Amino acid sequence: MGFDLGYLRELAEDASEHPGWSGAADYFRLRHQGLRREALEALDAFVAGAVSWSLADRVAFVVWIGEKRLAYRGQPEAVLPVPLFRLLVRPTLEEWSQAKPADPWPLVWQARLSSGGSTWHAPPAPFLRQALARDPTCVPARVDLVRAILADIAFHQHELPGAYLGEAALDLSALDEAEDLLSLADEDTRFDIGPEIAWARAEARGWLERAGG
Repeated sequence: MGFDLGYLRELAEDASEHPGWSGAADYFRLRHQGLRREALEALDAFVAGAVSWSLADRVAFVVWIGEKRLAYRGQPEAVLPVPLFRLLVRPTLEEWSQAKPADPWPLVWQARLSSGGSTWHAPPAPFLRQALARDPTCVPARVDLVRAILADIAFHQHELPGAYLGEAALDLSALDEAEDLLSLADEDTRFDIGPEIAWARAEARGWLERAGG
């Protein structure tokens, strides 16, 4: 996965429309132009100023950059470079979580931005479970946790039929939880994810039957 230069140009244009985000716009514009050293200098200057913004202003930026990273299918660091994540995004999410102890969203975003690149390797599920402890009806947290459960089980099952990398019986329990979590999602989401749950369940049951469990 490389850098989509067209997407970096779009990010620069989008960021430039927000007051105070010109430094971020400069970073994306310079990366689009292939000027890495100059881009990192612009990023350093932007972060140095942004860390002193109000929490609300930092949260607005973090959610924006988070949404842009989720929408991007290339290298995650193209959108969320390591210094930006470590010095601004992660501290903001942690402060937001502490400032709003009943709000699930800072934890949802910690889960969403915790993997997929070299920025920060932390499993999403613990954050999502904390989010649901705050609000059990938070559908985005529920759906994200379902996807995290399915990703773990897909790894457990990826060497089938020769081997099962985990405990199939535990995965069946996890799939029951996933099905329950999905129950509050909209019909389209259930339609999209439901077959994945059914497939994973059939694979786990098939393994147990072959193993005589």
